[in-house]
Amino acid sequence: MRWLTNLFLWLIAVPVGLAGRFADWGTKLRQRLLYWQQFRPRPGDVYIATYPKSGTTWMQMILVQLASGGRAEFDHILQASPYLDELMRFERVDHLERLPSPRLIKTHLSYEELRPPRDARIIFVTRDVKDTLVSCYHHAELAARFRSPFDLFMDAMLRGRGPFRDWFAYMRSWLPHRHDANVLWVRYEDLKSDLEGQVRRIAAFTGIPLEEARLGDILQRCGFQYMKQHDGKFDFRTGLYEASPGGFIRQGGSGGKNQLIRDEHAAELTQKVSLLRSELGLRNTEAL
Repeated sequence: MRWLTNLFLWLIAVPVGLAGRFADWGTKLRQRLLYWQQFRPRPGDVYIATYPKSGTTWMQMILVQLASGGRAEFDHILQASPYLDELMRFERVDHLERLPSPRLIKTHLSYEELRPPRDARIIFVTRDVKDTLVSCYHHAELAARFRSPFDLFMDAMLRGRGPFRDWFAYMRSWLPHRHDANVLWVRYEDLKSDLEGQVRRIAAFTGIPLEEARLGDILQRCGFQYMKQHDGKFDFRTGLYEASPGGFIRQGGSGGKNQLIRDEHAAELTQKVSLLRSELGLRNTEAL
């Protein structure tokens, strides 16, 4: 019977795959239309345009601390520098309207997908491709929650079939714009070798005033040691765009003394639980 099951799975694989592709295409089209409808560019917007795992979070932190003079505090970096592509997937691009200027917007979109306004500033960050793909591999494992063979991952990425978009296509999209007046090309390796020099360069390009007296605090907060110590503020698995209501293990309480449930909802829950108890024949001693 196994051969029959395999035959059945093979027969339905093509139509199911095609249906999935059409559904994915339709979803992306809807997201794109909502983006064009809801997003309102502002003068002074700063885009952090990178291929994934190329120094994106580092650049977010540099800009956030530059804009605050090294004083910025947040539960998660997304509160200070939101991820445009994710807001598009969530259909929450309107969230950007709540943010003060200059908005520091992270994106992995191609140049053609983003179509940045001429009065925006784009920080285009690149990193050595080998280092980038190794970092992508570890990121993919964290997202999947399972280990996977590195060679299979690399083979898929080299053929444009991996979990991340094709690196070469991305570079073909952005690199022709590296000399545009509103684009600053920053290399990850230059950030590592001369952070202060690159911070000054970024401040001059974006027009964000650099407080000389606060430069030490900016550099300290943008250093590897500080960011590693505050890893949870940058982990993509724990990101919230608004102030956090608490950690995963919240209170461990019982009895609901501080519940957010409204009275009418509490009454409806009580009624439904009572009906369920009757349906299942629970005794009075069997509490739910």
